[in-house]
Amino acid sequence: MPPFNPFINDFNKLRNFSRIVYLYGCYSREDAKSFNIAKRTFDDQLRRMRIFLGEDKYLLSEREGKKSLPCIVEDFFRDVENPLVNIYFSKTSTALQTTLFFLTLQILNAKRDKKASVTQILDEISQVLECDVADADLESSLKRILKQMQQLNIIKYLKDQKVYYLCSLVKDVFKNFSIDEIKDIYISVLFFINSHVPSVPGWYLKESLEKYLLELGEKEFIENASSVFWFTYVPHHYILEEELVWKFLEAASNNKKIKVWYYTRKNKKKIELVCVPVRIVYDVKLGRWYFLVAREEEVLALPAWRIEKIEILFESFNPQEILPLSNLIEKCFFVSVPKRKKGFEKITIRFKNPGDSPYNFVLARVKRELKNARINKVDEETFEVEYELSNIKEFKGWLRSFGERALVLGTTEASKKLREEMINEWKEILKNYGDIS
Repeated sequence: MPPFNPFINDFNKLRNFSRIVYLYGCYSREDAKSFNIAKRTFDDQLRRMRIFLGEDKYLLSEREGKKSLPCIVEDFFRDVENPLVNIYFSKTSTALQTTLFFLTLQILNAKRDKKASVTQILDEISQVLECDVADADLESSLKRILKQMQQLNIIKYLKDQKVYYLCSLVKDVFKNFSIDEIKDIYISVLFFINSHVPSVPGWYLKESLEKYLLELGEKEFIENASSVFWFTYVPHHYILEEELVWKFLEAASNNKKIKVWYYTRKNKKKIELVCVPVRIVYDVKLGRWYFLVAREEEVLALPAWRIEKIEILFESFNPQEILPLSNLIEKCFFVSVPKRKKGFEKITIRFKNPGDSPYNFVLARVKRELKNARINKVDEETFEVEYELSNIKEFKGWLRSFGERALVLGTTEASKKLREEMINEWKEILKNYGDIS
């Protein structure tokens, strides 16, 4: 039997599997068919997760009869780590790519002038590399690695000499900082990687700082720093989609169109969409990314967890052309953009603030979270809000969070529909909790 290969050929499969284990957990290999995952794939992906997360550190198993139920266990009072970041890092390379990367560095570094042609590098690699890779495949893989190293400014290519040369080493950016200042930077990074998204660059910086501090003999400081912050209920799974987020941001910043491989909600069918990147929306409470794109003068909201991959196209777009769409999105409550024929729907809500409260926190929250709303004061404890909605469904959760302090008024069709749905859902909730009155 060939040895197990932990490297990832298709990161999308591991991303989907990791999301299921992290969000739901406690599914056995017998349950895998519910997610269209083969048992062999379940075993392989679970084994990879154990390698990347660390054996018995985060990924544990519960027993239910003969079934083994894997789940990710986090202790928010123990450390500030996002256990899934190592899964994100695993997507960066295969065994061959990693080998070629480091061999290329060693070959160029061994040269007196730090230069070598593709042929020279390939010849030396062939002498030390024992694998079943065909010469043509090895050469094409090496050229891809050299191109990636160029993009990272690790090496440069001299066209006149047709050679690659190793760039000078990066200067020590922390050289002029005192140890106390470096510690302060490290503490700041620990905070922001858990409170700001996207955060992958922060995790890279964190690891770099840790290595730097270890060289300075500050191992005890690093171990104690994890107890400085307590982050409760942080949605860590968002980091699994950051590869897509960075690709989207790169396309938007360069005014390039994108191709998106997307699974539809109804029949889970994979379709390809050529579209213009407009905006990214992040749901802080649930840790979810949404990509707002323009396609044939229509704005679509694509949840990141239904996207397989994003490809940046050569075709450009004029950012001025999507400015009206950006203004339209700005008026929306969340990510739903109204259809051109339907438009926005008006609703009226009456809010009441507790009389014994010294600060009108209800009014402050409405002003902060409800953009473009018209607020009319009724009395010292009551105010009414007129608002234009693009989608009733995504608004109900926010409105329900006010409890009895919010009452839907108005005679418009949207107000009537919202009020009726809210009443029916409250009745259903009460019924589930045993209220039969």
